[in-house]
Amino acid sequence: MRRVPALLVPTFALPAGAVSAVAPGTSAAHWSYLAAFAVLVALAWVRLRTLRGPTRSGYAFIVAALSVWLAGDLLFDALTWIIGDTDTVTPSDLLWLAGYPLLAAGLVRLTQLRAPGRLREGMLDGLVMATVMAWLCWQFVILPAAEHERLSLQIVVSAFYPFGDVLLFAATAILVLTPGTKRGPTPYLVGALALTLIGDVGISTLPELFPGLSETLQTDRLDGVLLLANSLLVAAVVHRDADRIADRVSREQRLHPARVVFLGIALVVLPTTAGLHTLETTLSRVSLVVSVVLMTTLVLVRFVFVVREQERIRAALAHQAGHDQLTGLANRPTLHSLLEHTLSGPRGDGPRGDGFGPVLFYLDLNGFKEVNDRYGHAAGDAVLVEFARRLEAALRPGDVAARLGGDEFVVLAGDVTGDQDARLLAERLRGLAAEPVRRGTDLYPIGVSVGLAAAGGLAQPDADALLAAADAAMYAEKSARLSRT
Repeated sequence: MRRVPALLVPTFALPAGAVSAVAPGTSAAHWSYLAAFAVLVALAWVRLRTLRGPTRSGYAFIVAALSVWLAGDLLFDALTWIIGDTDTVTPSDLLWLAGYPLLAAGLVRLTQLRAPGRLREGMLDGLVMATVMAWLCWQFVILPAAEHERLSLQIVVSAFYPFGDVLLFAATAILVLTPGTKRGPTPYLVGALALTLIGDVGISTLPELFPGLSETLQTDRLDGVLLLANSLLVAAVVHRDADRIADRVSREQRLHPARVVFLGIALVVLPTTAGLHTLETTLSRVSLVVSVVLMTTLVLVRFVFVVREQERIRAALAHQAGHDQLTGLANRPTLHSLLEHTLSGPRGDGPRGDGFGPVLFYLDLNGFKEVNDRYGHAAGDAVLVEFARRLEAALRPGDVAARLGGDEFVVLAGDVTGDQDARLLAERLRGLAAEPVRRGTDLYPIGVSVGLAAAGGLAQPDADALLAAADAAMYAEKSARLSRT
């Protein structure tokens, strides 16, 4: 089947919706609405069959929401034809209400796919805004409509519609506030949700604002708005880049100013409304307190997450600045600072009163260049990582290992009793390269030359002098090995 351009879908729905606006309540408006809606749902199902990948589940929820809304319209017509006009609750209400959580679930699923691990921030911000929206609906839509009315099934079901809109509002906020692409089908989804909210709010408030006009005619005019909203949802499903909505944004997104504005408005609305509007009933005052407590809790949780994320980033940056990126060992600046700190302390006669002091072991891998040249840099990196792992496993408490660069490593040992103890530790370090490095089925034989220098053996020990002495001892051992071969 040839793919339908996304823009053509709302273009097709616009004339059918216009009939409802021009001639509300007529058979032409009613049947053009139903026919267009049925075509849209069928088109969405056809497109859904061709979608592949994880995004298909998100779009499946959206198509299911459209389907249950259409089923609700058809069921309502059937009940009206059988039992006549009714103002009571019917099974069609259950279908219409079921569409809200299905649509919200689809939007959250798509948002989760395009921002894995980053949905939490957008969800918290969306819930803060939805809390304000829910209280406004409760205070100015639900309570006035239920005032002086006895609790009934009709009152309860009628209250669920505004909260369905709140659910969609929260899903829209999450979609907009969560990082991810804002192109492709995303504008269609946002536009559809905005029109759905406008249509639903209009249906709920127009009879209260214009009580002199026929309620049926007023609400029927908004059927075209809802049809156009549904066509935008279908346009998102049939969009050629529908499966790319989950693509991650490569560059880090900054905090958008609109996010701050929306959250600021949400924080101001409740106290401002409470100050300007008299809350006459206990239920109104309790609902305000509950909403404020809930919103404050969400803001505090969001603040805690932000602080912890900043702490995690700072810790990661600090570790990155002081450690080698490949092996995770300390890097040259960290080693230099540690040497200066160790040597600036009270050396005296050393840790055991023998004047030997801390010892620096300078290690250089033998055969590393051959591995790099023959097997490639990936093999060389594997050798460095494995040797660093062996080195860390062989360290004693208090010892520090560092990678200076290339295949050069250093071990700073503080608790060394004398020359014999230092040489035994050097032999232990040489033994780390006795076994070849295994990578898959390949074996890379290596060796290591070790030079050592003790701070007590230097006239004026400092970090650079100790490094130079250990380096010279290592090269002397390497030259002696080469001359023997």
